[in-house]
Amino acid sequence: MSESTPTTTATERTTGTSRRRVLLALHVVLLTAICFAVYSNGYAHAFLLDSLHTVLENPSIRSLANVPEFFVDAATFTTLPSNTDYRPVLQASYALNYAMGEYAMWWWHFTQIALHAACVVGLYQLCKRVIRHAAIEVEDGLLAWIAFAAAVVFALEPTGSGVINYLSARSSLLTAAFLFPAILLYMGPPVATGSRPARWRLWASLALFTLALFTKVEAVACLAVFFLWEVWRVSREKGSPLGFFGDVIRAVDERTLRRLAPFVAATAGYFLLRVRALAEFEFAEASKSLAATTAEYAITQTVTLWYYVGHWFAPFGLVGDYSSFTIRRSMLEPEVLLAVGAWVLLGSVAIAQWKRRPYFVFLAASALALISPTSSVVPLAEMVNEHRPYMPIAVLSLCWMIPLGLLVGRVAGAAPFSRIGFGAGALVVLAGLGLGTYRRNEVFFTRASYWEDCLAKAPSGRAHTNLGRVFMSNGDYRTARDHFEKSVELSPYYHIAHVNLGIVLARLGFEAQAEEHFDRAVDYDDFSGTAYAWRGDHRARKGRFKEALADFLASREMGQNDYLVHMGLAKAYGGTGDIERSYEHFAICLELEPQKAPLQVLTIVNPFFDDPEQAEEALVFCEKLALSLPDEWWVHHNVGILAGRLGKTDLEQAEMRRAEELKPK
Repeated sequence: MSESTPTTTATERTTGTSRRRVLLALHVVLLTAICFAVYSNGYAHAFLLDSLHTVLENPSIRSLANVPEFFVDAATFTTLPSNTDYRPVLQASYALNYAMGEYAMWWWHFTQIALHAACVVGLYQLCKRVIRHAAIEVEDGLLAWIAFAAAVVFALEPTGSGVINYLSARSSLLTAAFLFPAILLYMGPPVATGSRPARWRLWASLALFTLALFTKVEAVACLAVFFLWEVWRVSREKGSPLGFFGDVIRAVDERTLRRLAPFVAATAGYFLLRVRALAEFEFAEASKSLAATTAEYAITQTVTLWYYVGHWFAPFGLVGDYSSFTIRRSMLEPEVLLAVGAWVLLGSVAIAQWKRRPYFVFLAASALALISPTSSVVPLAEMVNEHRPYMPIAVLSLCWMIPLGLLVGRVAGAAPFSRIGFGAGALVVLAGLGLGTYRRNEVFFTRASYWEDCLAKAPSGRAHTNLGRVFMSNGDYRTARDHFEKSVELSPYYHIAHVNLGIVLARLGFEAQAEEHFDRAVDYDDFSGTAYAWRGDHRARKGRFKEALADFLASREMGQNDYLVHMGLAKAYGGTGDIERSYEHFAICLELEPQKAPLQVLTIVNPFFDDPEQAEEALVFCEKLALSLPDEWWVHHNVGILAGRLGKTDLEQAEMRRAEELKPK
């Protein structure tokens, strides 16, 4: 009998391990299925906001061969120099999506959901790991179901809809997908006090942390999470006679420094590469807040953090673009005092629980650290943003999901009949979250539906401008003008609103008013060069090529170096008779947009094509064009016409024959 006992114990352990693995596999499959189900109606949503200049209009992501260049050339990130950033791994994911199906939204949306599912599974594992490390006495089954419930809520939360349906928010998705396993690997599995985790886990954690850094700079905040884990480790190994702050001091030991050193070194290396890549750019000008000082931004963030927490519990009235969020100017405002006071009270309660429930402080402080790069003292353009709290609020949610799960487990265990009530209530809540997310996905279907939703909930100059652009693209200039005028009224120094108002006024025939708004746009555009480019485009349309040339050159000097500027320079140089430079810039347009550029070449050629005195220049341009587009019949046809005007009969006949051969039958 004595020899059979160990055998039985080993068998039980093996059976228990097998059951845990089966339950883990089942939960992972279910969580993944839930993610794909709740976002199943978004496979045809629109490209919105920054997704236009970083994805849809960005030629650099259209070839996987450009991936190495992403790591050295920050200009490949966007077509708007003022929005330049250094996110090479994010760009690599874009290039991979383009290789899958170009701009077919199905693949892009599928990738967003897959990344969300990876983050949901990451939170599921983090919840289990925290409970185990906290040495909370709970059965394996209940532990797994608590983690599963927390992960399901994260999967279904309507606050995630703005992250999954907005392609540029992949920066937050992909960063979180790297950081969740990086944190888990750094923590290691629950082991006996004093034992050391396998070294390979630290190196794997370092690799994932580095990938997260090269996805989005905000990943640097995870260094604080790693250190907080070291503080918790010290508390577990040595006890906490001095409380939380005493453990913080004790955690700064040789072991901690040795473990963190590779992560700090990787961070230093990343920042050296980042500074080098962004050296020629005025860093993140478009993201800087022009309406708030550093102090005002920090004061406002004390309130916005509650805004994020509040929407987790009550995800109603979600706004994709809340640029009209009230800026708090003083610490003495009632809302600020209430926000700060509440944070101080909760922080004090958490720290007081350090000896008994250290995971409260670990999770809350980790969440605060993760959101701090965008919600602390560095002023950004938006006071609140849907994708900023994606990972932080998920981590923070474990502070109440774990105790709630333990409470429900105890009550349901003591009163079996209450299980039906708990189960039914939970299902209703989850159904409400899922339905809310499913319906919110519809907001992202089109640009019009997105901006109409923003205007209905939070009217702003930017929302009016973007909805006006939708009407303008559909040819409804009068409705567009109404929105642009409202935008100028709400945001009088918003140069993009003035640019668009100038465009629509010109198309409606109000030339003097259009000029006025183009001029005001130039006065208010301090960093992007966009206003110069559009005023130049307007002047080129009116045949004022010398003035247009000056504007396009000024735009390029400010850093604007995209398709619009090169096409404008091609028009302006052509209009002033400088055919060599005109074609030089058109060739760049062909490289940037090989499908779009040929359709617009006539806007370059016409000004000197129709002028008999510029027939020679026109012929030179069209002959160059024929070399770049040898299979376009209309190019050869135009060369033939111009050759005929100049009496070059042989060239005329040869080009006309070539045009007939290429012309579709």
